[in-house]
Amino acid sequence: MEFLKTITLTATILLGVSVYAQDINRIHVSDVSIIKNDTCIDISFTIHPRDWRLGLEHKTTVMPMIISADGKDTVSMRPFTVAGKNAWYQVVRDGDNSDSSTILLRAGKGSDQTYSVSIPCREWMEHSRLNFVEVASCYCDGNVPEDPVVIPLAKMDWRKKAFQADFRYVTPPVDTIKVFNLSGRAYINFRVNRIEIDSNYMDNHDELQKILQTFQNIHNDLDSTIHGITITGYASPEGPYTNNKRLAKGRTAAVREYVLSRFPLNSGLIHVSSVPEDWAGLRNWVANSDMTERDAILAIIDSDRKPDNKEWVLKSTYPEQYRYLLRNVYPSLRHTDYRITYNVRKYTDITEIRRIMQDRPSNLSLNELFIGAISYPEGSPEYAAAFELAASIYPDSEVANLNAAMASMASGDFPKAGTYLNRAGSTPEAEYARGILLALQGDYPGALQNLHRADDSGYPQAGEAIVQIRSIEDDKGTVTFLDNIPKD
Repeated sequence: MEFLKTITLTATILLGVSVYAQDINRIHVSDVSIIKNDTCIDISFTIHPRDWRLGLEHKTTVMPMIISADGKDTVSMRPFTVAGKNAWYQVVRDGDNSDSSTILLRAGKGSDQTYSVSIPCREWMEHSRLNFVEVASCYCDGNVPEDPVVIPLAKMDWRKKAFQADFRYVTPPVDTIKVFNLSGRAYINFRVNRIEIDSNYMDNHDELQKILQTFQNIHNDLDSTIHGITITGYASPEGPYTNNKRLAKGRTAAVREYVLSRFPLNSGLIHVSSVPEDWAGLRNWVANSDMTERDAILAIIDSDRKPDNKEWVLKSTYPEQYRYLLRNVYPSLRHTDYRITYNVRKYTDITEIRRIMQDRPSNLSLNELFIGAISYPEGSPEYAAAFELAASIYPDSEVANLNAAMASMASGDFPKAGTYLNRAGSTPEAEYARGILLALQGDYPGALQNLHRADDSGYPQAGEAIVQIRSIEDDKGTVTFLDNIPKD
């Protein structure tokens, strides 16, 4: 018996198949098998009616039942009834066993009965129990138990394990010198054929303030030092090229003098240039428009004709389109572009870096932003916000986008992580990150493709992630048989 008891405590699990050999004193069954596939759960066992010891007038009905872990969902299976001698004869004689779905067995006699049933899979069955329930019993005195006897047989857990991501961040290199560039564009209006700036003419006051504010923000920042300014003036293509060349040069020089008159700058820091006619800007506008004869107009713009001849061909061949361009596009081609190159001192103190992140984040290098970000707990709103800030300041940085993607994954924002990864390049670190994102979303085949590319490049964490995914895919779940069957 001790040997038999040891057998009853042993469950064999292979490819989703669980077999349990049990000789229950009250519910005499053995060879319990639970097999799960993609569509159904197959349950079978052997009933031993000869081993049942029931009174002559006694009969009991057992209902196998699958119950969800929370007890809210159930599926009942085909019941079977075992009856003592007199009760069995009564059922057969009186026809009480009208329900043909119920298996009728006589206690103490008869051959073993194989019970099998296939249950369509439902989501809640991934975590459930298999119980035997004595749904009806009667005794020689005619009494019926008020409550059914529940006999827990097995606990089933086929839930897939969640992928546990190892979020890896790339430390940006430390800049020996922090050099920044700040660019802007102003649309200063000049009177016809004049090069003098009139701050009260049209929208000039606002446009000039735009330039001055940019310079002032840097000039007043004690942590910044300007070491170069470039100003480039553009004129539109209408009129003679030689006159446009003169106007562009003169107007650019006027902007330079205007800046020098407002700020105590070394004049040698400012470098000016001019573009007599902004054909590149015109081409860009036409190429992105849906105007009629667009391709023909682009062919004229791209030709090797001299500027004045281009304008004449355009005006004479497509007069309607030319008038539209002259009225609606040419004004935007008269602009002044400026760029300020400046240095910013380094920041090392965490408290100071956090303050600068709030007040003037553009003064921080990518490495300093990284230091500020990791000073917050991983997964916290501040942590994710700091990495997103870095990506917004350095939108072209693959490292900044990669780290922002990792932070978004850590906080559970998978769509945002995907957006950042689109700009993260194709380094092994980026391939690893894409694999991690897909794994977290349950796309293991896609994840493995990216992770294998990272692994082939020698990225060690990729191999660890591959092993984890393989383990999850190979995990067929567990069936735990219970040894709490009540005894007679």
